Amino acid sequence: MYLKRIELTGFKSFATKTTLDFLPSCSFVEVEPLRCRGSTSTRNCGITAIVGPNGSGKSNVADAIKWAMGEQSLKSIRGKKSEDVIFAGSGKKAQLGSAKVSLFFDNSDKRIPIEFEEVVVARKIFRSGESEYLINNSKVRLIDIADLLAKAGVGQRSYCIINQGMADSVLNASPVERRIIIEEAAGVKSYQLKKERSARKLESTRQNLTRAGDLIKEIEPHLRVLKRQSEKAKKGEDVTRVLKEKQKFFYGSLWHALQKEKDRILSDKEETSREEMKIQRSIDDLEIKVKKESTSGSEFDEKRATLEKKREEIYEELNEIRQKAAMIGAKIEIEKEKAKNIEIIREIPVDFPYFKDEFKKFRNECERLEKELLKIEDLAGLQRIKEEFRNLRKEADRIFREISEGKKPARDGEAQRERENIIDLKAIGELEEKRKAASQETEELNRKIEENRRETNELIKADRETREYFFKLEAELREKQYEIAKVREKLNEVRVEMAKIEVREEDLAKRIREELNLGDPNLVEKPEGSEEPVDMDALEREINRLKIQAEQIGAIDPMIIEEYVETQKRYDFLTSQSEDLEKSMISLAEVIKEMDEKIKEAFEETFKKINHEFSKHFKIIFGGGSAELVKKKIETRRNIRDVSAENAENANEVGEEDEESEKEQSEEVGIEIKACPPGKRITNLSMLSGGERSLTSQALLFAIISNSPPPFAVLDEVEAALDEANSRRFGRILTELSHETQFILITHNRETMRQASILYGVTMDTDGVSKVLSVKLDQVGEKGEIR
Repeated sequence: MYLKRIELTGFKSFATKTTLDFLPSCSFVEVEPLRCRGSTSTRNCGITAIVGPNGSGKSNVADAIKWAMGEQSLKSIRGKKSEDVIFAGSGKKAQLGSAKVSLFFDNSDKRIPIEFEEVVVARKIFRSGESEYLINNSKVRLIDIADLLAKAGVGQRSYCIINQGMADSVLNASPVERRIIIEEAAGVKSYQLKKERSARKLESTRQNLTRAGDLIKEIEPHLRVLKRQSEKAKKGEDVTRVLKEKQKFFYGSLWHALQKEKDRILSDKEETSREEMKIQRSIDDLEIKVKKESTSGSEFDEKRATLEKKREEIYEELNEIRQKAAMIGAKIEIEKEKAKNIEIIREIPVDFPYFKDEFKKFRNECERLEKELLKIEDLAGLQRIKEEFRNLRKEADRIFREISEGKKPARDGEAQRERENIIDLKAIGELEEKRKAASQETEELNRKIEENRRETNELIKADRETREYFFKLEAELREKQYEIAKVREKLNEVRVEMAKIEVREEDLAKRIREELNLGDPNLVEKPEGSEEPVDMDALEREINRLKIQAEQIGAIDPMIIEEYVETQKRYDFLTSQSEDLEKSMISLAEVIKEMDEKIKEAFEETFKKINHEFSKHFKIIFGGGSAELVKKKIETRRNIRDVSAENAENANEVGEEDEESEKEQSEEVGIEIKACPPGKRITNLSMLSGGERSLTSQALLFAIISNSPPPFAVLDEVEAALDEANSRRFGRILTELSHETQFILITHNRETMRQASILYGVTMDTDGVSKVLSVKLDQVGEKGEIR
């Protein structure tokens, strides 16, 4: 694992998006010999140097790495407010609203325990104060990033990022703080976190156990009182329960028996009512028929009178016709007698010459009228012409009639006599016709008289049958009226019985509401049938006895039993919890003891290695001398770890106070540093010069890195106080350590720059924005030119 690159956007002076690529440690790649300045040497593949003038923003790169890894102390990244990490703007460029830093890690060795070849850890902040943490573009929590990096060995307190002044702070730290640094180097952070969590849980468990014990002591007296009252209440409940059961059985039996009887009466009532309705319908039908038949008698009289009146009218008409026929016969005889004296009439024939003369006269008359019509000027003349045309039309009709008949009447006296004779013969014929018609009418009237007699006889027969049917209907009606009287008497008896049942039902319902507290008596359950009959009187006496017994027990708050049950549950719960808490304290104490053993074992082993490496690097840097780390027991006030450890040791004796647990002081292991440069006798670190202090702190820093090499380390001008000779020694140590650790150096030192494979130059223009230039040193020639 190593840091591949970093991307900064809006972070401090890096207003624009800036990317810096870093080389891995030499354990990831092959080291190739390069010829530089006429000599053969090994270029350190894992060292990247960032250089630039003061104030250009190069230290902001180290701050960005630390901030992206979850640093919460603004002071450690040279800020006061969270928005100080966002580009604040300049005279030429406006401020930005957010800042983002992304760290790209090569995870091919799976040192970071997630299944990705590349892991991107990013942090973004807005001016509103909102911030985001991301792993591979997925939002996560700060604790997720902290745990992930801690497992990879690059936690916030792993000294993989050394800012300006932090190296010297190791010498100024207290013995306890130095011990914590050694513990961080020993990789016991996870054990310590687990121990601290267990200790906090243990203390919380102890407090909970104490509170549970206090609550148990408080509940016990009240529980005893509640128990006595509950037993009495339970006895009363038993009596009340038995009473209620017997009352339910008693009233249920009475109620359902009464309902059964009521249903039977209702059924009888409904059946009787249906029978009454059926008979009533029959009576109604009979009354309608009787009424109808009674009206048919009057109709018979009317019809008979009508027929008789009609027959009389026919007789009158027949007499009149007979008289008329007699008169017609007399007239015929007279006319025949007259006809004997009439001579034969002469007829004048109509031939073509006659027609020709008549037609010529007709045409001449038409031509005359047409000429006069053209000369007419007034309405009177027009009316006259119209009258002449009408006469002319009559004349034309006469001519056509004579032509069609082939004859015309004579115009003298003889012809007149002939016409009169013809008229007499026609009159005789007409009289004969009238006599014949009168004879036919006489026959028709005789037929009507016979029909009238037949209808009268049929009407008399139908009337006789109708009267017989009427008497039969009256008999049936009287029988039905007798039947309905009996049914109504029975219905009245059923209604009286129903009224008695309703009175009993109302009284029983009142008792059920009072005794069983049921709003609806129908809710009372029906008792299950038993083979043996139940003595209801004895059951009622038993109910009265139980009522008296319940009154003697007295009224007890029904909530007493519920309160007792709840209190007992709470007591049992607290007792169970106390037992669980005691077991938890024992378990936590074992966990703390186990963590202490692991921490002690790892600390002792790491302390020996770091002490050896410290002495080794001290001699390399100073060219001799001696240095060592010494454990020292010091007294200090107890912290949570000591309290937790003491609680763990006393977990099996909960509730018993130990004299040693009352002590406010305890012994703690601290680390003292002894360093003596060659040719000097130094008894105290305060006697060292500034350069010597810097070299000593670097020796300790390199010792820690040698013991557990981090994947990468960022050193921010830690060698600023070194001279040229010591800088070369510093460079040799970096070269040695770069085989296991990727180094990113922020420096002004030329000797340090020579050890780098890549140089990044950071500059700042007048707009206040940092810019980055890069060059690989294997591309630089002997005279400084870039190949």
